[in-house]
Amino acid sequence: MADRGLINDVTQRRYYREFKRVTEASDVCLEVLDARDPMGCRCLEAEKLIRSQGKNKRIILVLNKIDLVPKEVVLQWLKKLRNEFPTIAFKASTQNQKSNLGRNDRVSAHKASDSSKSRHECLGGDTLIQLLKNYSRNLNIKTAISVGVIGFPNVGKSSLINSLKRSRVANVGATPGMTKVAQEIHLDKKVKLLDSPGIVFTSSPDASTALRNCVKTEKLQDPITPVGLILDRCNHEQLMRLYRIGEFRSTNDFLLQIAEKQGKVKKGGVLDMEKAARTVLEDWNSGRIPYYTVPDPEEVTGEHIESEIVTEWAASFDIDSLVEREEEEIKVLDAPTTDGLIEMSSVGPDTGSLPSY
Repeated sequence: MADRGLINDVTQRRYYREFKRVTEASDVCLEVLDARDPMGCRCLEAEKLIRSQGKNKRIILVLNKIDLVPKEVVLQWLKKLRNEFPTIAFKASTQNQKSNLGRNDRVSAHKASDSSKSRHECLGGDTLIQLLKNYSRNLNIKTAISVGVIGFPNVGKSSLINSLKRSRVANVGATPGMTKVAQEIHLDKKVKLLDSPGIVFTSSPDASTALRNCVKTEKLQDPITPVGLILDRCNHEQLMRLYRIGEFRSTNDFLLQIAEKQGKVKKGGVLDMEKAARTVLEDWNSGRIPYYTVPDPEEVTGEHIESEIVTEWAASFDIDSLVEREEEEIKVLDAPTTDGLIEMSSVGPDTGSLPSY
C-alpha cells in the first residue's frame, strides 16, 4: 500500500476496493506499463489475484510510452514480456483537442514518416481493439466484453482510454492519484472499458516507490534517498552533462553541486540539499532525465506459467496475426536513439502483498 503519511488509510481502502471491483468485473485486464522501465511498473501480486479470479480471466500487458525509448529496446521488451502474457506496444495520443483524437495505425510507413501530425497520434490503438474483439469472438462472448485498465499511478491508463475512445473521457495528469474511482467507458457495443485508480501494493514503502512516480514529490519526508537510487542505477557522466556539474563522489556531493548551480539555499546561505533532491525527482518523473532500461534475459518474474498456457492465451487473442503490422508501425515511430538517453537498471517489480481488508 502507499505510505499512510501520503495517502491515508481510508483513501487507500477505497482505492483498493475500486481496483478489486474492476478486476472482478473484467473479462480481460490491461496492465499498463511504462516502456522506460516495464518491470518497475509490474505488480506481481495483482497479476496473481487476477488469474485466481477465473480460468477464463486474461491479462494483456500494454507497453505504453514507447516513443520515449529506442525502437530496438521496445522490440526487446516485447519479446521478453510475451514469454508470459500477450503484450502490445502503445503510444497514447498527445493531441490537445477534446475529441477526434487521431490514430495512425493504418497510415503507411511513407506517410507516417513524413507527417508531423503523426507524432501526436495514437499508435497501437487499432491493434489493441482488434485483439479484444478477437478474444470476444473466439470465446463466443455474446455481450460486450468488459476490459479493466490497471496499473501504477501515472503509467498512462487514462491517456490510453482517451486514445482508444478518441475523445477525452478520462482525467489525465502527471500528478499521482488523478483517477480516484472506477470509470466505465463504452468504446462501442462490443467493448466496455473500466478505468481503475492506480495503487501500489507495497506494505513497507521505500525509496523505490518514489521512482515509480507513485507519490507526490513535495510530500516525501526523505527526498534524498531516492536520488541515491538514481545515482546507483546510471552512468554518472551522463548526469554530469545533463546538470552541467563536475565529478561527484556521493549523493550529498551531487546534490550540493546542483543546489549551488541552481541557487537553492536556506537562510544563512546554507545549500539546500532537500530542495535540490526534490528538483531531481521532479526531473525524473517529468522525463527531463531521459532514461530507459533493457530486459535481463536471465531474470525470472512472477508466477511460473506453462508455455502451453502462454501459447493458448496468445491464440485466444490471435496475436500472431497482428505482430507483423505492429513491427512496421514501430519502425516508422518517431522515437529517440540511445544517444542522449541514460541506460538504467530496473527498479524491479512491486512485490508487496495485497491488502487483507
